[in-house]
Amino acid sequence: MTKCVATVTRITALLSLFGAMTVHALLPAGADVKKIPFASNLDGWHAIDNRHVILTFTPAKNYLLTLNRDCHGLNFASHLGVTTSNDAIYAGFDYITADGRRCGIQTINRLSREQKTALTRA
Repeated sequence: MTKCVATVTRITALLSLFGAMTVHALLPAGADVKKIPFASNLDGWHAIDNRHVILTFTPAKNYLLTLNRDCHGLNFASHLGVTTSNDAIYAGFDYITADGRRCGIQTINRLSREQKTALTRA
């Protein structure tokens, strides 16, 4: 938990330094995807803040989920569930459940290894 708090603190500090910069400012244009195929292969997750979570399937297959509202406590959740439809996760349809709190998925962005590293080390 301490690592998550430190990560959120670093991201908050960086965002305040850059003003209007957001998590999405770190993403290239065109990285937005409608779905994550083969979602049953989920290997791990990392909460960035109460509105963003990274899902990892393989070291090279990572996705940033932006939720449609703050999912309070996401940073400290011990469990994460994700709904799927036909073994895929769809933006605007599926949702995550973090320690019993249900939060809709607004957008999905594919991340490179470098982007994931930048977001989790920020």
